[in-house]
Amino acid sequence: MNDKMLKRIIRKLKKYLGLIQVEQDLSVSGEVVLFDRNFSFHHKGSYLDTYSEIFNKQIYKFNPRSEKPIIIDCGANMGLSLLYFSLNYPNAKIFAFEPDNTVLPFLEKNIKSFGMKNVQLFKKAVWNNNEILKLYTDGGMGGSVVNNYNENQVPIEIEAIRLLDFIGDLHVDLLKMDIEGSEYGVIKDCESKLNQIDNLFVEYHSFIDREQKLDEILLLLKNNGFRYHLSQSYSRNSPFIDKDLVCESFDMAINIFAYK
Repeated sequence: MNDKMLKRIIRKLKKYLGLIQVEQDLSVSGEVVLFDRNFSFHHKGSYLDTYSEIFNKQIYKFNPRSEKPIIIDCGANMGLSLLYFSLNYPNAKIFAFEPDNTVLPFLEKNIKSFGMKNVQLFKKAVWNNNEILKLYTDGGMGGSVVNNYNENQVPIEIEAIRLLDFIGDLHVDLLKMDIEGSEYGVIKDCESKLNQIDNLFVEYHSFIDREQKLDEILLLLKNNGFRYHLSQSYSRNSPFIDKDLVCESFDMAINIFAYK
């Protein structure tokens, strides 16, 4: 086998795995062949970073206790996490929440493209109450109901569902929560349901002008029988000096992996 043929084979393999980066002259949104299907994205950088975390590092990999695990994905975005869950846990029942109408068309298209029959999508936010909220979106990179991304931003109204009520009597194998700053209030409200959850992923966001709640979240998890592992989501090289935002209106973002 000559070098030219070997390079062609490697390129085809990378294309199959979704590892070939979209050409730089493409627009912000686009499409890539992933596992022999078309996957649509709203932002190429977000797609590449998220793909690396989910499929290369496999940050959401877990061992379910049951043959038909229950997975709740709060903040499904374009659907890479749903695709990972659907492929790796085909017998799972997956409940997905995503309120941002910037990414919803891409998310719905991907669910259909990959035939994710085990995914039930709710076009709503999770919250500590059932109500109508104002969502501030940054073009699909994130959407927050507790903080705007710039002074001139006009929010959209969305429907929110109380996660506590949705969980009800469900035994949840994995609860994934990436909800852009709402996590503390939702987790605190769901404390009585934590005994029904085996694994919990939370991306914690620290607002630059508000009291930090990371310690309270970790204490709440510890008091409810969880151990936890922390990893950086965004970081600053010299935190004592560099006190600028690391992501939108946050000065820190930490991934929390909690398990029993």
